[in-house]
Amino acid sequence: MNTLLLRFISTGAVAQRLAGAFLSLIALALVVVDASGLSVSPNACALLLLIVMAMIAFAIHKVSGGVTSLIGLFFLGTILWVTPRPLVALFTQDDSIYTLLFGETAAPRGPDLYRLLAFWTIGVSSLYGGYFLFFKEQKQSLKPLSSKGRTYCKLSFAVAFVITAILLPLLARTRFVAFATGGYNALYLNQAESSFSLLPLLGYLCPALYALAVIIDEKKYTRLMVAAVVCYAFCGILFGRRMEVGTWLLVALWHQSAVRGKPIRMGRLFLGFMVAGAAFQWIEMMRSESDAMNLVLLAFFTSQGVIFMIPALAWQLAPPPLHTVLGSLLSVRHVYRLFDIGSIGTANILDYISSQSGPTLFATGNGLSSTGYLDVYYLSGEVLVLYTLGCGLLGFLLRKWEVGSFKSRVSLFFLCVSLPSLFFVQRSSVFTVTSQVVYLAFFMVGTYFLHRLLVLIGRSEIARERVHAHI
Repeated sequence: MNTLLLRFISTGAVAQRLAGAFLSLIALALVVVDASGLSVSPNACALLLLIVMAMIAFAIHKVSGGVTSLIGLFFLGTILWVTPRPLVALFTQDDSIYTLLFGETAAPRGPDLYRLLAFWTIGVSSLYGGYFLFFKEQKQSLKPLSSKGRTYCKLSFAVAFVITAILLPLLARTRFVAFATGGYNALYLNQAESSFSLLPLLGYLCPALYALAVIIDEKKYTRLMVAAVVCYAFCGILFGRRMEVGTWLLVALWHQSAVRGKPIRMGRLFLGFMVAGAAFQWIEMMRSESDAMNLVLLAFFTSQGVIFMIPALAWQLAPPPLHTVLGSLLSVRHVYRLFDIGSIGTANILDYISSQSGPTLFATGNGLSSTGYLDVYYLSGEVLVLYTLGCGLLGFLLRKWEVGSFKSRVSLFFLCVSLPSLFFVQRSSVFTVTSQVVYLAFFMVGTYFLHRLLVLIGRSEIARERVHAHI
């Protein structure tokens, strides 16, 4: 037998690797079709996208943890934000579902619709192809945490928890005052402001508390972390911010599967998602003051599926400036403001699309989400083959990162702090993930120096006591 083929099938993950190979070939085939100028019907491409989704689902079914694994929960986001509109269009043969109005109207048809479908099919198949192509099952093999490491992590946890305990009441008060004076519109307007505030630190510190609690692995710290996260999520859902709850629900599922090793049964999981979807759509109706209660779940999937249309709206705008594209790699909005670079609406691609499509809507705090796939597309210079390679590389690195977390607590820490952003990067931006890693790395370096300082102070005190004992 061919040596390469023998190595390919001897990993114990044949199904995953075969799926990765087929997904990569599908992406490359579509790139070739685009380069040759051949015509493909939108319906055929939509059907191909659903075939891609079925192949990914099959590969995930073979992964330990299944749908509650890291890639399984990531895939749920793909289902929620990418497939609803193509699926409805295929079964109803009604292209009106491919319409988005936000200041400007995006309604791609014919070749434009094919371009949109091909963008998603290539991106999705490349990313999952990169993840599964060299897949190999791994077992957790972390060594026990040393006493010095445990002391350092506990100190970091204490610092993060104290800051969180101070900021949470301030966050609740700020949101309550805004909501009491102007309802949801006032909350949206606060989101659109770019003034400096310490409150966004909670979006970094809550994931840090979770990651440190996982590493310390003591009930006291776990309980403190849960209390902080629940208060943060409750403060979000109370004022209509569904994402802050949705992210932590997914993190809880991953924790149950990957950390505790107890995946949830599919039936219970499905029922839970239906209940959560209905509740989230009900919150949306309250925010929009809508009385329409028919087909709540269908409305939820259709509204979440608006992400599918974002690239079509973006392509109708002028290409984003270079600083906007770079701003999607790392959150540097306040740095741009300090050096008077661009404006709040050009800090990153996520804000650029909303501000350029509906300037009035954006100024009043309303906005659209974006997608990490679009960030990769613009970072690739809008060259389709580079976009394909970029998505494939991200999938490959995601698997390497996950495997690294089985062996290194540093990798595990940064994976845990990134989970809330990672699960939602498909409807957000790349900077939401990279910012967690970079800024929390600074936080951990700061607490490390504090730890070393306290150790030195402790040693000097011991030395002083010894000197006094000999006198």
